[in-house]
Amino acid sequence: MSRSVATDTATVGVGRRTAATRDPGSPRWGPGTNGARLVARRTEKTRSVGSPTRSVRPERRPTAPRRALPRPRDSGWWLFGYAHSLVGDQIFYVALTWVAVTIMSPAEVGLVLVLGSLPRAVVLLAGGVFVDRIGPKRVIIVSDVLRTLVMVAAAVLSGIGANGTLLIGALAAVFGVVDGFFLPAVGAAPAFVATLEAQTRLQALRTVVYRGAPMVGAPLASALLVAYGAVAAFGVAAFMFAASVVALALTRMTRPRPEEDDPSGSAGSAQGVVAEIRDGLRLVSRDRRLLVTVVVLAVLDFGFAGPMTAGVPLLAAERGWGAGGIGWVLGGFGVGAVVTAVLLTWRRPTVRAGVVAATGLTLMSLGLLALGLVDLAGLAPGDEVVLAGVCGALAGVGTGLFGTLINASLVISTPVRQLGRVMAVAALAGYVGDPVSFSLTGITSQVLGASSAFLFGGGFIMVAVVITWVSPAIRTLALPGTERRA
Repeated sequence: MSRSVATDTATVGVGRRTAATRDPGSPRWGPGTNGARLVARRTEKTRSVGSPTRSVRPERRPTAPRRALPRPRDSGWWLFGYAHSLVGDQIFYVALTWVAVTIMSPAEVGLVLVLGSLPRAVVLLAGGVFVDRIGPKRVIIVSDVLRTLVMVAAAVLSGIGANGTLLIGALAAVFGVVDGFFLPAVGAAPAFVATLEAQTRLQALRTVVYRGAPMVGAPLASALLVAYGAVAAFGVAAFMFAASVVALALTRMTRPRPEEDDPSGSAGSAQGVVAEIRDGLRLVSRDRRLLVTVVVLAVLDFGFAGPMTAGVPLLAAERGWGAGGIGWVLGGFGVGAVVTAVLLTWRRPTVRAGVVAATGLTLMSLGLLALGLVDLAGLAPGDEVVLAGVCGALAGVGTGLFGTLINASLVISTPVRQLGRVMAVAALAGYVGDPVSFSLTGITSQVLGASSAFLFGGGFIMVAVVITWVSPAIRTLALPGTERRA
């Protein structure tokens, strides 16, 4: 038995060797295929090693994923949505104020305005945290969806005659809360739809939209109220906010990669909202440029908001200019700001951007001071109106220069992971002094005359002018081309 086993083994071995030497092209090629392939591979390997012309396949190295850059049409869609949202804002506030005036006392109307502004100031910092967590696009879309629903509710309630004081106040409060999330998101959005080099141009276009929206929204709201009533005004406002939602949905916002944004790799959402607010405030307090910018914005808005909002009607009434005088001053201001912003889209300052911004702030102060001195010119009322319009245009030119360049500076010099919080702090600095500014404007106008409000306001802005010219953080500002800090 052992012999037969040995014979069988030898036979199998002979069969394998024989199969290995067969011609692969033979029709009998079959049982020894694996062995033949092994020999062929070894032979080919030997030839390759000895060959002086052996080709080596280049080694492929893994490449980092390419970051998508913002597209020009993204800026266009964002501006389109932003414009519709601002026009909707104007229609809502005009319609809400009109409805409040028809059913409330002046004191109650003032309370409604407070109910709209107070919640906004309270939630602004928290709104900035959510912008940094989930990005500005989602926050803006959710905000405008909520605004659309609020406008639909306001139209329905106005249609059925449910216009009580409590209801109007509730609408104003809800709208103010939504504004607290919307404002920091809008401030941070330019960083996600344009490159650093295009920020100045985008901010200039934003200024055009921001200053042009009241010229469209306020007259449109007045026409709707006169012709069709509050229901139509609220309905058109709802349409504007819905159009903004569609435009934002079509906008691609490119968020920087985590390794560019936060080198430590820590997620901000792991902290609490209060802790993240403290981080944002700490950044502003430690960064000299951001700190000086926020202080200047607070001083500027305190001196500017009261005279240009409440002071212009008071001055027109005191000097006998009528409603036309109000239109001349505010219209001149808007035209000056828009024309300047349009020019900045074509001629953008680079190395001396800080000097140009400081010059713009100086023009704002001089414009308000000139409005307070118009009565000293001894002109006829008609000529005074024209001169007041020129003074308003001067202040508008300054606003176009300073606002555009400072907004671009905030976007470029702020780390992206905290941009929403910094924008919230900047917005809060501008809004926090408004109630006091309005009150002081009324008091000084009643005691010393309306011109005194502009003299005090222009003088207060001059304090911000001195800070801007003295501080190297603003004076040496250079745009664009600044590298974003990690």
